[in-house]
Amino acid sequence: MGSPPTTRRIPAVTVARVLGTLGKTVIALGLIILLFGIFQLWGTGIFEARAQQSLDNEFADLLEASSALGPAAPVAPIAPPTPAPTPTAATPEPTAEAPAEGTQSASTTPSATPIPTSAATPEPVGDPLQPDPAWLAMLYRDNGAAIARIQIPSIDVDKTVVEGVRVGDLRKGPGHYPATPLPGQAGNAAIAGHRTTYGAPFGEIDKVLPDDEIIITTIQGEFTYRVLPQGEGHGHLIVAPTAVEVLDQNFSENPNRLTLTACHPKGSARQRIIVVAELVGEPAPTYPRPGQPVVQIAELATENLDEAADTEQTVTATPDPEPTEVSDSAPTPAPEPAESSASPTPDPEPTEVAAASTPVTTPDDDQPDPTPAPREPEAPEESVAGESASSFGEGLDGDSDGLVPAILWGLAALAIWIFALFAGKRWKRLPAYSLSALPFLIVLFMAFWHFDRVLPSY
Repeated sequence: MGSPPTTRRIPAVTVARVLGTLGKTVIALGLIILLFGIFQLWGTGIFEARAQQSLDNEFADLLEASSALGPAAPVAPIAPPTPAPTPTAATPEPTAEAPAEGTQSASTTPSATPIPTSAATPEPVGDPLQPDPAWLAMLYRDNGAAIARIQIPSIDVDKTVVEGVRVGDLRKGPGHYPATPLPGQAGNAAIAGHRTTYGAPFGEIDKVLPDDEIIITTIQGEFTYRVLPQGEGHGHLIVAPTAVEVLDQNFSENPNRLTLTACHPKGSARQRIIVVAELVGEPAPTYPRPGQPVVQIAELATENLDEAADTEQTVTATPDPEPTEVSDSAPTPAPEPAESSASPTPDPEPTEVAAASTPVTTPDDDQPDPTPAPREPEAPEESVAGESASSFGEGLDGDSDGLVPAILWGLAALAIWIFALFAGKRWKRLPAYSLSALPFLIVLFMAFWHFDRVLPSY
């Protein structure tokens, strides 16, 4: 008789070690999650408070420097409307008629004398309309720099606004969308902010009511906005994260507005909360951003191109009245059949026609080149319109570029932790843990810092 098979039992010590290691790992993960929550709720607020102190001083210096330069200086060139009423477009018409009529009367020559003065109209159109470049540099600043101050008395908001809506920008405070006009200017100025972390400047934005005031201060002055109602007495509306049309600029009603955006609900990026306010009074002058064309300039450019196309049509039509002038000078319309009869003589007269219509025919050989040239500005116009609003910005949507650094810093923190456990077994636990605590916390903070970039704005 064979002996019955014996079952090998797992030692109780091994099970205890596995369960003990698993329990320690769960506790460690729980502590890390707790530390990350503390970092987001309180640590980010400390960082934002320090950034706001620096921004407050920066904006105060900016206001002082701009006022020393003279806030009225940029507006003063626009104030005298003497160059504007001069109908420069009307004066060139008589000038075009005067040479067309020839020397019919010498009285037209004095009219030509003021025309050179009207020819000086490019002078007011150019530099006098532009503010001081130093002042303009204070108006349009780089990302992360202080540009305005926002106050919402109904919810006790008083923050300095920075330029940009990147993750690093919104960590300092509310951020202005660079693709939108500056607050106080004509158009739809948009500002984004956090609701839970980094000081939560827009934490109580859902409590804003219709007709509440939003006061914006820039170097162009102080501007007051009134919150518009959004149905059933609310001062806000909730939209999907893809409803970026709230940042658009084309509005038939309330064209001069302020749009505040944040994530909704608190602690989540499932939706977006929007507050829209209307500017009270007239907007401030809008100047082109240095080195970047404005949408208005692009529209004017296209209009000028259209006008140029129309003028080209009139130019092509001018040869038609020219035969009428020839008919006035030579009453016999014989030259027209002569031209038609001269058409059998191909060599001389087509060359003469080419010489006479040089603005039309010689460009015909080159017009394949100029024709795309006027169409090339149309492409930037489409690109400007296309990039106006594609998202709410990485500050609200999250920056995926922070994922790789977050993983690397997390692995570094894990390596320090494993080293501390190994050193505690080989050496002494208390000294090993004490020496590893500070490097572990620093590396863990960097992992939290980058991981927070990946998450949407809360």
